Amino acid sequence: MRRRQLKVAELARIAGVNRSAVTALAKNRASRVELATLERICIVLDCQLAELLEIVPDDVLHAGAAMRDGAI
Repeated sequence: MRRRQLKVAELARIAGVNRSAVTALAKNRASRVELATLERICIVLDCQLAELLEIVPDDVLHAGAAMRDGAI
């Protein structure tokens, strides 16, 4: 967003997605995002999905529990 000098509302409008989803992603607070939303954002920003997301466990115990439970 910074590289293209877009604000949250502008990106949401251009991508045709919910502003709250873009806000949650921008503030690293998103817990669930539709793949279609991510795809539209990637198209507008001309980027790959990996440039938008990074998986960072909250803590070692949480990551271990998720792995035991079969989470990917």
